[in-house]
Amino acid sequence: MKYLGYEFYVFKPPPKCVQQKGMYMVANTLPQKKEDEIVDRCRELLRAVRKHPNFETIHDWNTYVVGIHNYYKGMTHFCMNFRKIGWRIKKLFYHTMERNVTFTQEQSYKNNFQRGGYRSWGSNGYYCFNGYPVVEIQWASWDSWLLAGGNGVVKRENPYSQKERKQRPGVSIDDIEYLVRVSKHIKNSRLALFRISKYSSTKGISYLSGEYVPVGQYHCHHIKPLKSGGTNDFNNLCVLSELEHTILHSTTPERLYDLFPKKKKRIKALIEALYDKAA
Repeated sequence: MKYLGYEFYVFKPPPKCVQQKGMYMVANTLPQKKEDEIVDRCRELLRAVRKHPNFETIHDWNTYVVGIHNYYKGMTHFCMNFRKIGWRIKKLFYHTMERNVTFTQEQSYKNNFQRGGYRSWGSNGYYCFNGYPVVEIQWASWDSWLLAGGNGVVKRENPYSQKERKQRPGVSIDDIEYLVRVSKHIKNSRLALFRISKYSSTKGISYLSGEYVPVGQYHCHHIKPLKSGGTNDFNNLCVLSELEHTILHSTTPERLYDLFPKKKKRIKALIEALYDKAA
């Protein structure tokens, strides 16, 4: 069965005890057609880097790879599928980077990227463009610890679980592609990258309401304004809906207290930061 870009199948694992005899399990993997589409898109992005090695083309590559990783990380054969994709584009990737990007062993750039999500890779070196690490598609294995259960405890959290709030499941690949297209109109490339990462990592959940914000209504707000010394870094950004952002920047931001009485501390901090900005 194919659903949400996955291919589901049933298999009969070897029984570990008598009670499990005859039981079946369900797993999901990447359909061949989808794998071919990802490989084709990777080749297209790498050719763009090869033709124009600049921050914009590197940014397009990184945002696509990180978005694909975030979408498929709940897949049973996540690591295996992405290692296969990595092998299919290996020559093109390395030939492209060897010509245009510096290979470095400096770990701080990589360790600070995506909140340290790729820290375990590149210990012997990796490609970096002016302090901006270049993500390899097979680096999906950094998340392999989530796919293993120890002592009968399942460590992986289902990224598509609707939980108690019954929110929409995660962030779709279409959402990521939409944000990538929109990011090209943002002059600051660092803000463009982290704007996508913030929405993806929070699964589109608002910083104030705790509810899912559709990608078309997503506003990225600086917790500490730039004019007050804030930065475009990941930790200084938050997800707000268009309505929440409009009220926050209006002449009566205190209305947010009535809308979200359980978030008074956060609302107060955001409003005070804007007053500092105005001052």
